[in-house]
Amino acid sequence: MNYILRPRASTVVRAHLRHIATVPMIFEGAPTDHHFISTSPAGEPLHKVLALKDARLVAKLCERAKKGFLLWKAMSVKEKIGIYDNIIRQLEAQKDELIQAHVEIGNPMYMAEFNYYGTLDNIRHYRSILDTRPAGKLPVQNVSSDNTDEISMVVNEPFGPVLSIAAWNAPLILATRAIFAPLTAGCSVIVKSSDLSARISHLIVQALLDAGVPKDVLTLVHCESSRSKEIVDALIANRNVKKVNFTGSTRVGSEIAAVAGKHLKPTLLELGGKNCSIILDDVEDFENALRTSLWASWAHKGQICMCTDLIFVSEKKYPQAAKMLQKIATQTIANDKTLAMPQRTAAHAEPGKKLISEALQQGAKLLAGTLDFSATNKFAPVILTDVTPEMKVYTTETFAPVVCLVKYKDVASVADQVNALDYGLKCSIWTSQGLAAYKLAGQIDCGSVHVNRPTVLDEPHLPHGGTNKSGYGRFNSHWGVSEFQYPKLITIKA
Repeated sequence: MNYILRPRASTVVRAHLRHIATVPMIFEGAPTDHHFISTSPAGEPLHKVLALKDARLVAKLCERAKKGFLLWKAMSVKEKIGIYDNIIRQLEAQKDELIQAHVEIGNPMYMAEFNYYGTLDNIRHYRSILDTRPAGKLPVQNVSSDNTDEISMVVNEPFGPVLSIAAWNAPLILATRAIFAPLTAGCSVIVKSSDLSARISHLIVQALLDAGVPKDVLTLVHCESSRSKEIVDALIANRNVKKVNFTGSTRVGSEIAAVAGKHLKPTLLELGGKNCSIILDDVEDFENALRTSLWASWAHKGQICMCTDLIFVSEKKYPQAAKMLQKIATQTIANDKTLAMPQRTAAHAEPGKKLISEALQQGAKLLAGTLDFSATNKFAPVILTDVTPEMKVYTTETFAPVVCLVKYKDVASVADQVNALDYGLKCSIWTSQGLAAYKLAGQIDCGSVHVNRPTVLDEPHLPHGGTNKSGYGRFNSHWGVSEFQYPKLITIKA
């Protein structure tokens, strides 16, 4: 089953908490003397999260991860497949708990279910990779005419302990891919949770351990945001950590890359996007292209790195598109109650509000939605027109339900408009001409181009990642596994 995120009924996951539960860390000797309180989008206390207060235990944690790596590397493929099967059964038994846990980030039900079913799909796919690529090793024999008594082999070797840092906005599926790509490659994994979704990280890590993953192979640390840089920097610097994967903002990803570069540590970065939907004049269903693009803009209140930020239509179709989009937006706001949900925190809402305010002062116009510049996490979805490349809202990721309707002169120039952006994660093209779409896709500098499909699309058997300020490297399937292995040459002379 390929569980693709699609519009669903407007049901909100609600909490029924009678007390504040404790969320522990998971590694030998994990301290219990420091904690922070996680809160819901409404500001209600959710959990007492036990956390590191400084970096003093990092060396011991990384040493345990090294021991776990040696243990995991030595285990047979048959044993690992058995553990993966146990994991799937364990998560199936915890379905309701895992879906309800998304109250931490105020998920609508369709997003909570996407996280759950997408997680199972990912694990099943990685299990199939283990089954078809035993130990992940692909020997290549090379016998030359000059050295007939020599054998050369290339073996894909796991890097070693990996630091995995996943974002809060889709915590279950992002944590899963951050764990299973290196785990399937043969690495041990240190998971550093987001302080906004610590319980979900704990649930997935504990489920894996309960299913049979050895304790030092997989560990979990929490820390509050004010201490995160100190602890993450220490983890990256430790000689036992061999690679880092991070999913999150471009700003933080850049900081992580700088620290990793200082220590010559490779990184896999899946960062922000300024994703575009290009609607060509020949598209068969113009209204559907607009409606789907708008859904991809406002899904999960724009808090997905794949959300559409800019909708490009031709100068000829622009007036018609504006009228249609205004009508679609009015209907959507009236019918989709999840759009009334707040952003995760006020700090996440503030940048988008500032970008809108500046754009309106510079001449942009509000096509649909309402404005709320209060210092809260409330954020009504909006559509802007008359936006120009000089405005920050045109070039900066908003991570909010904000979309701009933009004109293009002709097909030859629209690729240049998209490529002028600093990001390169996702792009959609809507057209009835497949060959023309393929040609245009080849001109666009981004990680994925989807023809007649929305930018919000991520499937376990397809590579996912970006270019430019959207990061580098790929998650998912064998591309994700290969990120955590290096080719080792072995030559044998008889």
